[in-house]
Amino acid sequence: MFELGLMVSLFSLYFVTRGIAAGRAYDAFQNAFLVMRLESALGLAIEQQLQRIVLATPVLVTLLNGIYAFTHLWTVLLFGTWAFFRVPDRYREVRATFLAILGAGLLSYTLFPLAPPRFFPWRGFVDTLALMRGVNYDHPGIATLYNPFAAMPSLHVAFAVFVCLGLFRLSGNRLLHGVGMLYAALMTLAVIGTGNHYVLDCLAGTALAAAAWAIVPRLLGRSAREAIPLPAVAVARSRFGQDRS
Repeated sequence: MFELGLMVSLFSLYFVTRGIAAGRAYDAFQNAFLVMRLESALGLAIEQQLQRIVLATPVLVTLLNGIYAFTHLWTVLLFGTWAFFRVPDRYREVRATFLAILGAGLLSYTLFPLAPPRFFPWRGFVDTLALMRGVNYDHPGIATLYNPFAAMPSLHVAFAVFVCLGLFRLSGNRLLHGVGMLYAALMTLAVIGTGNHYVLDCLAGTALAAAAWAIVPRLLGRSAREAIPLPAVAVARSRFGQDRS
């Protein structure tokens, strides 16, 4: 229960901190124009084409809205709970990796506020969440708890990839691997299809999750080795010397 409460508290901090960081509209829009130009130069500006495909199928709009709005928290909590009970000896690295992703994301939101595509309807982008009855992230009651300019990187994608890579690292079950990959793909489609993120946001979120999984467990392993008590080291060296003699 303590770990579940910790995860819920961390997500609450995530949303509240995003709300505190809001308010840099000018910078956010200038950064958005920069991202759009960069995507055009790299041939990555596919958001509008993807949205046209999504909007042509109302069921798909509803599905992606639901994935974006409702699975973000619960998937991470479910993965954390699974790791806690199935691989308790690896849970420390799961928690530390998640915290690293969260911290890096919040820092990026502060340094690089970014207006998402849905803020540019005159450019053809559509806010599909506004089409879903009862879900409007721009409502005053909701807007006070989140930062509308928290787009780079996409933490929705980062956390989905975090779960996907975590399942590969911690489980040999191919079914779980498939579920992880499918969820990461659907979340990526959802954040772009709903008009909440650019392609570059998704690439940054993927890179962040991959880097965290590559670096954090190694740092934990190194710190654990360095934390071995001196008497234990002395005993080990003594035994090694006896074996050699």
